[in-house]
Amino acid sequence: MPAARTPWIRRGDVDGFEATPARHAPAVVLGILPGVAAWGALMIKNGLRAAGMGSPGSPPFGPELTAAFAQSDTWIEGVFALEQGFIFTAMILSAMAAHIIDRQFRRAGVWCLVGSVLSLTGLMHSFRYVPGDVVLSLTPAWAHAGGYLALAVLCFLAPLITVHEDGAHH
Repeated sequence: MPAARTPWIRRGDVDGFEATPARHAPAVVLGILPGVAAWGALMIKNGLRAAGMGSPGSPPFGPELTAAFAQSDTWIEGVFALEQGFIFTAMILSAMAAHIIDRQFRRAGVWCLVGSVLSLTGLMHSFRYVPGDVVLSLTPAWAHAGGYLALAVLCFLAPLITVHEDGAHH
C-alpha cells in the first residue's frame, strides 16, 4: 500500500520512504538523524546567543559551556560532533545500514572506512569553539575515527561468523 501523500507534495514527487525498499526504512531513519542533530545544535546555539552568550562583553562559547550542560545531563558535545559534516555522516550511516540490512558486510565495512578517513581529516565530527559559535575544526576526530574503524573491522569479520538463512556461512 502506498504511503499517504501530503497536500504540498506534487504528484510524481517521492520521499525517502517511497523511493527505497521497505526493508531499508531503518537506513533512511538513520540517515535523517544527523540532520536532526544539526538542527538541534543550531537551536541550542541560537538559544545561547539569545540569552547573551557569545556576544562582545559576554561569556564566549567554550568547554565550560559543555561542562555546564553536562551537569544537567545534557551531553551537547555529541550534538556538536554530529553537526560537523552532518551531510557526510548522513550518507555514510544510511549506506552502511542499507548494506548491513542486505548482508553486504564488506561494502558496509568500506563505508565505515570512509567515515574513519573523513573523521581523521576533520571533515566530520571535529569541532572547536569560537567566541559565538561551535565550528568545524579540520583536525582529527580521533575517537570517532576509531569508532568507525572498529565498526569496519566488525563488518569485515561478519561474513566469517554469520550464518546465512539457509544454514550455510555467509
